[in-house]
Amino acid sequence: MQTAPDMTQRARLAAIAVMCLASLCFIAMHGFIKTVRGDVPIGMIIWSQYVIQTVLLTTLLAPHLPRIISSQLLGLQVLRALALMTAVSGMFVAVGLMPLADAITIGFIAPPMIAAAASWFLKEQVTRGQWLAILIGFGGVLIVIRPGTSIFDAASLVPLGAAVCVAIYQILTRPISQIVTPTSMLYTATIVGLVVSSIALPFTWETPELRQVAYLSVAACLGAAAHFLLIRAYRAAPASLVAPFTYTEIVWSSAIGFAAFGDIPDGATVAGAAILIASGLYLLRKPKT
Repeated sequence: MQTAPDMTQRARLAAIAVMCLASLCFIAMHGFIKTVRGDVPIGMIIWSQYVIQTVLLTTLLAPHLPRIISSQLLGLQVLRALALMTAVSGMFVAVGLMPLADAITIGFIAPPMIAAAASWFLKEQVTRGQWLAILIGFGGVLIVIRPGTSIFDAASLVPLGAAVCVAIYQILTRPISQIVTPTSMLYTATIVGLVVSSIALPFTWETPELRQVAYLSVAACLGAAAHFLLIRAYRAAPASLVAPFTYTEIVWSSAIGFAAFGDIPDGATVAGAAILIASGLYLLRKPKT
């Protein structure tokens, strides 16, 4: 990967564009899920995403599977996969209960959570400024959720719980990635998700309509494309350059939420989103030594 000073302006813009496109794919996926969420049980939605992504990954990685499949740190890998599956399930439930932009914005409390958890569990050094950014990030979420007011919606706790699971997933990724390759972690997480969702499937199965099958298939393909683009973006440029553009998800979710569902973010959501973005961007900065 090129370092930031060595990159041409065109390469920088290309990497940023890829990250923005990945973010758009993630939000479009959630948009399709929101469309069918009221008619299709959550268990079927989760299973459909994992089965389609398993087929896609297995097809793409078939020649390399013997080298990719790894039993190293299997217990931690399974726990990581379950955390990811719970986070995905939580966000799918959340977008069915509340406006798309609200759910996505609340989900962005994950970066401050990860920074705090890394300090406690991984013994990573967190500066006073970073702790302040973490606290400000939590304040941003409180502005969106508005607990203790008549506007408070208990559904807001669902994406908050999903963010906790994202933090657990990311914290587990750190030690596993020292031994297991990213491709192996991705494939293991997909297989674990498929197995667990398949076990639950008989209890939630309802024969879907053709339209619902099409929407779920498109959502799964968008999710796979988003992960692929995300990897490409991080390979093409330093994280410090492209990571801030994951916050375009808030913009995309507002646009798609308005265009597809008529949702308009209120002032509190906009203010909370701005605070979360500022907090997250500060946490991405490298502390001065």
